[in-house]
Amino acid sequence: MPNLQLTIFQWIELISALLGLTGVWLNTRPHIAGWPIGIVSVLMAALVYFESRLFAEFGLQLFYTVSGFYGWWKWQTEKNTIHNLNIDRITPSELGISLFLGGMFALVIGYFLATYTSADYPWVDSTLAAFSLVAQVWLAKKYIENWLLWILINFISIGLYFQKGLWFFMVYFGLLLGLAIWGFVHWKRKELKKHNPHAKIMTSK
Repeated sequence: MPNLQLTIFQWIELISALLGLTGVWLNTRPHIAGWPIGIVSVLMAALVYFESRLFAEFGLQLFYTVSGFYGWWKWQTEKNTIHNLNIDRITPSELGISLFLGGMFALVIGYFLATYTSADYPWVDSTLAAFSLVAQVWLAKKYIENWLLWILINFISIGLYFQKGLWFFMVYFGLLLGLAIWGFVHWKRKELKKHNPHAKIMTSK
């Protein structure tokens, strides 16, 4: 019979995934409690990534912790963020700068990991880490495009975790993919309602 007993890191992986799903779901609502729950999730995930030698992802979790406190503070200081959402769209210039900086960061970290560490999949790892950083900043700034970037990141991450045998994280990112799609649709509806309060009435005719 197969050994169904979980290791300590598998337990950490599972709990991190459950907390992460809860945090992201709250962000899609949007509810400010998603930020502190997400902070706990990423700190636990950092342990799993370090043990799995995904060092760029490990470093990313530390950034997530800092940006989590930033997002928590930013949403807290704005009125009605628990039940309403002031959605913004990224400007073309900021989009170009963000993607350029993400690409440069991926190249630098990927080269470092490939040359000086024993990291597995250094280029994929670094690219996911770099653009996850970009997506996290977009989320904190309430750019609706953050969900589109998360959709791509989550899709690629599923393949990486399959290769690494991180089964809980593979399922976790599959669910995150679904939440990212839902987040985009949900925020889009709120954006349309914000600009046209009668949009629902008009579309129902």
